[in-house]
Amino acid sequence: MDITQLQTFVRVSQYGSFTKAGEQSFISGTAVMKQINRLESELNLTLFIRKATGTELTVEGERFLPYVKQILSLLDTAVEETRKASLSGQNIITVGTSILHPAEPFMDIWKKITTQMSDFQVRIVQLQEDMQSKNREYAMLGKSCDLIVGTFDNATLKQSFKALPLGEYDFGIAVRSDNPLARLSEITFDDLKGKSLLSVPMGISDTNDQLRKIINDKYPQIKVVETIGRYDMNTFNQAVEENIPLITVTPWKSIHPNLVSIPLKTDVHVPYGILTTKLPGSNVEEFLMKITRLLQKKSPSI
Repeated sequence: MDITQLQTFVRVSQYGSFTKAGEQSFISGTAVMKQINRLESELNLTLFIRKATGTELTVEGERFLPYVKQILSLLDTAVEETRKASLSGQNIITVGTSILHPAEPFMDIWKKITTQMSDFQVRIVQLQEDMQSKNREYAMLGKSCDLIVGTFDNATLKQSFKALPLGEYDFGIAVRSDNPLARLSEITFDDLKGKSLLSVPMGISDTNDQLRKIINDKYPQIKVVETIGRYDMNTFNQAVEENIPLITVTPWKSIHPNLVSIPLKTDVHVPYGILTTKLPGSNVEEFLMKITRLLQKKSPSI
């Protein structure tokens, strides 16, 4: 029995399906099933009832689940406390990262200024995005991490978040690698005429709404297929399975091995930056103030 098996067990219990659990980790449902079968064999327990429509926890599985969550939580705590022992005297700032919200744009900057921020230590935290939240990519702020790198607009900042701008992402169109559009070096709206296009619904992103307005006003031949809400990994799997082009942004270029991201010719861009809660605490406030001052100096080293 290893940690991966326990994490997979929790994921299957959450999604009620080997296939759906696999989609979240980019592995097949068969691979997930093999992990669960091996775990059950090692424990000599039946943890799930297999049905044509998915999986359900058995009585044993329901009893086992809270203990597994406790074990994984205890392991995280043990690792965190052990790391703290080697970082005495430094303020720890946790930066959340996930497949949809990678920390690399911030870390590229941090590597250049870290010697000027010696009283702070940055720790990367892998986030399990809160799928129950309407703003799931920001739901972990102030809970599992101090800050994340993400997109923002007026709608975002009206909520309980604030942003330190770092730059702009470009829009792109993600297509399956065997799609004819994948051969293009740049995609125009004309290239999308007569095709379906996956997009988040109106009202979620100001900049995405600008693209939608261009499509609605000038390119009615493009059939927009709206997702249920904000993107999750199932959205990218849908683009692959149904071979539908998908509106995407810079950091998602390599998010799925079977998708190719092509730049979209448009003057619309997506601002991104360091996001925190509006009341992040004194340590985080001081951290952001120092970074802001360093960025404003526009030193050649940054």
